[in-house]
Amino acid sequence: MARRRELSKESAGDLVAKLMPKPTRQERLAALRKGIHEANKVGLTRVHSAGQDFEYLDLYDELRRKNELTLRFYVAYFLNPLELRAEDLKQIETARKSYHDEWISGGAVKTMLDGVVEAHTAAMLTPYSDDPSQVGKHFWEPAKYRAAITELDKRGLQIFTHAIGEKAVRTGLDAYEEAARTNRTRDARPQIEHIETIAAEDIPRFGELGVLASVQPLHLYPDEDTLDIWARNAGPERAQRAWAFHSIEANGGRLAFGSDWPVVTMNPWNGTRTGITRKTHQGKPDGGFVPKETVSVDDAIKAYTLGAAFAGRREKEEGSLEAGKLADLIVVDQDLFTTPASSIDKTEVLLTMVGGKVV
Repeated sequence: MARRRELSKESAGDLVAKLMPKPTRQERLAALRKGIHEANKVGLTRVHSAGQDFEYLDLYDELRRKNELTLRFYVAYFLNPLELRAEDLKQIETARKSYHDEWISGGAVKTMLDGVVEAHTAAMLTPYSDDPSQVGKHFWEPAKYRAAITELDKRGLQIFTHAIGEKAVRTGLDAYEEAARTNRTRDARPQIEHIETIAAEDIPRFGELGVLASVQPLHLYPDEDTLDIWARNAGPERAQRAWAFHSIEANGGRLAFGSDWPVVTMNPWNGTRTGITRKTHQGKPDGGFVPKETVSVDDAIKAYTLGAAFAGRREKEEGSLEAGKLADLIVVDQDLFTTPASSIDKTEVLLTMVGGKVV
């Protein structure tokens, strides 16, 4: 369950890619088919891809033209030069123009403001508890980040910002607020991704600003990594607002649950169980990790379904079983509302239907 403890400009996957022969188009298609099948198997009908599928848009389109696409995609462009360039805008706008239907859509941009708590690279407002010489850092120069957010917002593009530390979360909220004020935009639905720590005064801003909390319950799984490293580094005061799902929602914010796959499994049942118990599979810690931030079964399921649909601007077509919506649905082997919370992760999907077709 452990999260990545390091974030660098070049991942291990990048290094392996340089050493391995480039796969053929057919090999890439085969790998995508396998991944899509695995997603359908655990009950997924749409994924929001935060930047890692942009280069595969034409391959997904090929699968669609062959009537082999059984998973819907909302794909973001990963803005990683740490500034917004004309060439980036060209690629983003081309994708939005080319892909904008119920199966494949562009029109979103992902960026990263900071790193992770375990490596002291998440940006904090005050020093780390275990090492007062560290406060983390912003990957972006703040003025460039704000300018990029304002320009993207002006173009009607949805923005996903990775922000784990409380300072990064505040920077993201400030930039979104400034962009909305400058552009006079409404219902833009920008997102903050992860939100592992947050200042108390920033919790109500999600509801006030219409910023979505795109969070991943499995990241808080209270194993040794979380309790012995994350909590130690963050310190007891910050840890009381760790993964503050309930507080954000109670103050008017909207939750969209996801996985952050392949960091953790794409299986939503593990995340559902963690979000509503905040305990390990062994039932530890007693009472759960920061139990005041647990969510109900109803709210967890809503965050994975209608919350995610709202986050993707598709709540009128997806996310709930209603007349007139797309026939994307699943059948499971147990009643999630009566099953003991500790057993929800054992849920098996008996049938997945996408667009009225059993896949």
